[in-house]
Amino acid sequence: MPELPEVEAVVRALDRTVGGKRIARVRVLRPQTIQCISVARFCRLLRGRVIGRVRRRAKFILMDLSGGWTVVVHLRMTGGFVYTESPQPLPPTARVLFLLDDGTRLAYTDIRNLGLIRLIPTEQLDQSEEWRRLGVEPLSRAFTVRRLEEMLRGSRRAIKAVLLDQTKVVGLGNIYAVEALHRAKVSPMRRAESVARSQARLVALYEGIRETLREAIAAQSAEPLHLEFIGAKRTKHRSTASYSFRVYGRQGEPCPVCGAPIRRVKQHGRSTYYCARCQT
Repeated sequence: MPELPEVEAVVRALDRTVGGKRIARVRVLRPQTIQCISVARFCRLLRGRVIGRVRRRAKFILMDLSGGWTVVVHLRMTGGFVYTESPQPLPPTARVLFLLDDGTRLAYTDIRNLGLIRLIPTEQLDQSEEWRRLGVEPLSRAFTVRRLEEMLRGSRRAIKAVLLDQTKVVGLGNIYAVEALHRAKVSPMRRAESVARSQARLVALYEGIRETLREAIAAQSAEPLHLEFIGAKRTKHRSTASYSFRVYGRQGEPCPVCGAPIRRVKQHGRSTYYCARCQT
C-alpha cells in the first residue's frame, strides 16, 4: 500500500515531468476508475487544459489544471503511473491515458483496480467532509511536538493505532508507523496517553516520524515507486522489498540497534514488527 513517501516521490517526479504540459485528449480504458463524474464529461473537461502544479494532500495526488480544475488520484494498493516519450506499447494494466500535446503519454495503471480518479473544481477541494476530516501533514510546520501531544493526550488506544488514524496525522501507514516507532524506541503497544505524559518519548516520536518519512522520500527520489518511465527516460521499476527497513518484515532477524530478535504481532489485523528490548 503506497504511503506518504511513495506518494510524495511520485508527486515530485510528475511535477518535474508533466508540469506545464497541455493535455491534448484523454482515453478512459476502464470507466469504473473515474468517479463522481461521467467519463464523457471528464474527457471533455480535460481536453486542452494545461497541467500546473502536481502536489499531495495525505495520500492523494492532486494535479492542478488551468481553468480551476484539479484531478484527484488515490493509488490505493496497486495504482501507479507510466510515462512514455515513445509509441511503445503500454502495459495491459493501463486504465486512463492522458495524451499530451508534445507527443508524450501519461498512463494511470492499476492491477487490482482499487484506485480512483476524480475531477473536482480546485476551490471546492477543502469543502468536502472527507477533506475536512484529514489530519495534519507530518512534514508540515503545523505538525509540532505540542500538536502531537494534543493528539495523544487522553487516548487509551495503542500508539500505533493513533498514528494510523488519518484524522489525526495523515500519510502514515503500517510500514512507516512501525519504522518510526522503532526509531523512537517506543513500543507500538504502549497507550498513546502514556507517550503524551513523557516529554522524552514525545520528542523522540516526533523526530522519528519526520526522519523516517524524509529518509524514505529521499531513497525514492531517483526512482520513485509506482512510476515507470518508458523510452529515453526509462528507469527500473522497483518494489519496497528492495529497501532496507529497520524492522518491518524482519521477524526473527537481529535488531539493528541491540541485536535482539525482531518480533511480529498482530494489531487490529495488521502485522506489527518491533524490538521488545529497545522499544518500551
